Amino acid sequence: MTRTPTLLAVLALLAACGGGNDNLPPPPPPPVAPPATLATTQPAAQGPSNATAPEAPPPAVALVPGVASPDPTSPPTVRFAAPAKGANLTADKAGATPVKFDVKNWATAPGGAHLHIVLDGSVVKEVTDPKAPLKLGDLTDGNALAEGQHALVVFAVNANDEAVKTPGAVATVEFFIGKVKTRSVELGKPLLVYNRPSGELAGNAANHVLIDFLVLNDKPAEGKDHVHVTVTGPGIDASKPAFAEATKSGATLYLDNLQNGSYQIKVELVGSDHKPIAGAWNSVTRTVTIRHES
Repeated sequence: MTRTPTLLAVLALLAACGGGNDNLPPPPPPPVAPPATLATTQPAAQGPSNATAPEAPPPAVALVPGVASPDPTSPPTVRFAAPAKGANLTADKAGATPVKFDVKNWATAPGGAHLHIVLDGSVVKEVTDPKAPLKLGDLTDGNALAEGQHALVVFAVNANDEAVKTPGAVATVEFFIGKVKTRSVELGKPLLVYNRPSGELAGNAANHVLIDFLVLNDKPAEGKDHVHVTVTGPGIDASKPAFAEATKSGATLYLDNLQNGSYQIKVELVGSDHKPIAGAWNSVTRTVTIRHES
């Protein structure tokens, strides 16, 4: 006869085999954390691009005051020895007329201190040897001078082409071709003499460009007669030209950040009302060409 095991027998059997839950399968492992998103581990992948960063615009053209060269310890003196003041020359022989200077306390040399001579307010010629032969025809490229008044100005110049502004460093003389004595310029009245810049400026000469001039028979001052400079050209808004006022004797100005191309430089001697002072040379416009090395 088969007997059903009692509850106590079953419990005893389980106890003998280790009892409890020791033989149950281990719990499943914890879920794996999801992988970090691509955005948190590395930048998003980008396709190839041929785009380049835009070039920075060139710096703005600036017309700024400069520091004038110091006055010489022994100021130079310059005067004309020829032609004679008020000389009357014939048209056919004027070109052969000698131009001579008497210069003291100014040692000139190529590449160093020198003289500038101006004919009729426009032609500027460099003279490195005041004793070298020079004729009026050398100042006109051999062209004949028109009948009437003509004027010469000569002045001492530093190696950087800046005119010396001390008394006696400049001289003037007038002469006439033919019998016409009408004057277009009065050398004894307020007179602007343009010096630099001129022509084409290349390489280093195109950087930090000097604007220089002389004011004769007048003394620029704040609120009185002074010099107004206006510059137009590449890199300058045509409706807003660069300009500056020179209200001190001997003032110098410089142009920075010029671009390749042509600039128009207008220099005017004006009164306290900012209107030009009468005189054939008192409003001058020069074209200067800038050519930076590539």
